[in-house]
Formats: sequence, C-alpha cells, structure tokens
Amino acid sequence: MFFKKNKDHKYDFKEITFSEWKVFWQRIINNNLLQSWHYGNAKQHSENWNVNRYVINDSFSMPIAIVQVLIRKYPIVGGIARINRGPLFLKDYQEEEKIEIFCDILKQLLRELKINRCWILQIAPELPDTINVRQKLKQIGLRKMKSIPWASAKIDLSENEVTLLMKLNGKWRNCMRKGEKLGVIVKRVDLTESNLDILISSYNDLQKNRRFQGLSTNLIRNLAQASDENYDFNLFFAWQSNDDCETNPIGQLVSIRSGDTTMYLIGTTNEKGRETQANSVLLWKSILYAQETGSNWFDLGGLNSATPKGIAEFKKGLNATQYSLIGEYLGFTFF
Repeated sequence: MFFKKNKDHKYDFKEITFSEWKVFWQRIINNNLLQSWHYGNAKQHSENWNVNRYVINDSFSMPIAIVQVLIRKYPIVGGIARINRGPLFLKDYQEEEKIEIFCDILKQLLRELKINRCWILQIAPELPDTINVRQKLKQIGLRKMKSIPWASAKIDLSENEVTLLMKLNGKWRNCMRKGEKLGVIVKRVDLTESNLDILISSYNDLQKNRRFQGLSTNLIRNLAQASDENYDFNLFFAWQSNDDCETNPIGQLVSIRSGDTTMYLIGTTNEKGRETQANSVLLWKSILYAQETGSNWFDLGGLNSATPKGIAEFKKGLNATQYSLIGEYLGFTFF
C-alpha cells in the first residue's frame, strides 16, 4: 500500500525498510511488542496479514512517528486495516500536543486508506483513557468498541536488585524465597524444537483448562524464530534441584525483549511447580535477566478487569506502576 505525498496534507507517510525501521525504533522510549517489526512478521506468517510500516514526517520533512499497519484485503469487499498500540512518537511531546498530532495523523490515514480501498480501520491507540482523548477520537468519527481496554503494569529496571526486591509485596517475596529454598532452579534455555514443543504443550493444556483463546501455536513459533539486537524471545524453564532429568520442567515462562522494554508473555506451571512456587521464581529470574540484558522496563503483560483474579493478584504483588490505554476504536472510511 502506497501513500502519495500531497502538498495539502500536513503529514507524509513514507514506507520504510527494516534497516530504517531499526534506526527509528531505537529512538522510541517505552517500546511495545505489538508495534515491533518481528511481531508484524509473525502475524503475517501465522495469520496471513499484510504488513506495512511507515515513518510519518511533518511539513518540514522531519520524522515524528512510526507506525505498523496490518491489512487484510478481500475480493470485491475491500480491505480492513488494524493498528495495535501505534503510532509511536519519536520525541516526548506534551500530552495535549501529542493528542492533537495523533488525531491529525489519524484523519489523514483514514483518507489514505479510503483511496486504497480499505474501508475499515480498527485501532487501539497508545493513548491514555481520558475524557479529552475520548472526545477527540469521537470528533474524527471513530466509534469505541465494547472490548476491555488494554491495561498492564511496568517495573522500572533502573533500580538495583536489592531495591527491586524490597519493593515487592511481602507475601509475594516470601513465596519467591520459599520456592528458592525448596530448590527451584530457573534457566534460560535454547530455542530448540523440543523445548518449544514442551512450552507449547504446557500452554495448550493451560488454554484448555482455563478456557481462554490466548496465542496461537503458529504465532508463538513465529515469534520464537526472530532475533536481532532489538529483539529476543526468552524461554525459561524451572526444575527442582533433586529432579533427575532436566527435560521435564515444572514450569515455563516466555518474555520478549523489544527495544527498551521486556514483556512477560506466557507463564505455566504443573502441579509440582505450583506446590514449589515455581511461578514466582520464574518471573523474578526473568525480571533480573531483563535488567542484566539492558532493558529499561519490564511489562507484566496485561492487567485489566478481564484478568482472572488469581493472576491479577499474582501480578499486583510485584507493586509495579499500573497504566491503562484508551481501548479499541473503529473507523469507517466509506462515509
């Protein structure tokens, strides 16, 4: 999909290569996985989305934001576009100015999508849930969807290990220490086929038992295949020290480093893992690994009203800084 430059437009969308994207990506503060190049590739290969990436330039040809757009085209009907947690701005604007720029960009994007026969835009902006933002999005013709908005919590990894430990809820910290005393050992393992099979089998069991859809097997495998200086798929296994065979872990965890932020993506434990508090040890070790490998933030990967009570209490025990976004909106370009 190509956006033609128009002298009457305030902003210019320029499609960019992977090497160009990487340069801009390193300028983003608080990256998110869903706008990463590798996540887009994984969605393309696992769910047949077409992926377009743009740098957005202002009237002075200065880059101000980047955005990844997922598109599905249907014969006769036209196309559907999706933007999840973008665009991402390259500088730290004041909140009011950022919202104004975002809405101007979005209005132009809707016009360009119409020209390219994309009739629907579904977007979950990287914007806070405020009355002002809601009013602005309504003014440009977007309709709020009923889905529960994204919310999560982040840990600031600039603190040292002792400070991070002391910030934990006392009960959570005691559970983690109990796990260590019971001999729970956590290692980051190689992304072999057999290790991925163990993870996926355990995750599929969790999906079945808890009756949630979650991530598809194909998406997980595609996310695991990518790696570069801005991206790592981290797979951790937990064992008890007296276990004879390391091929039978009692718990697994996946975190993904994308830019300056690592996100907690998957966590599973079996009965023995739950008895020995392996989930706490896994998460704590993955947080320390994120810190050791240069991440500035650790995102707990979702914490909203739809999060099951037990999982929510587990995540809240880390006393991370909670945040929430505006949610999903729908725009129609054929009006």
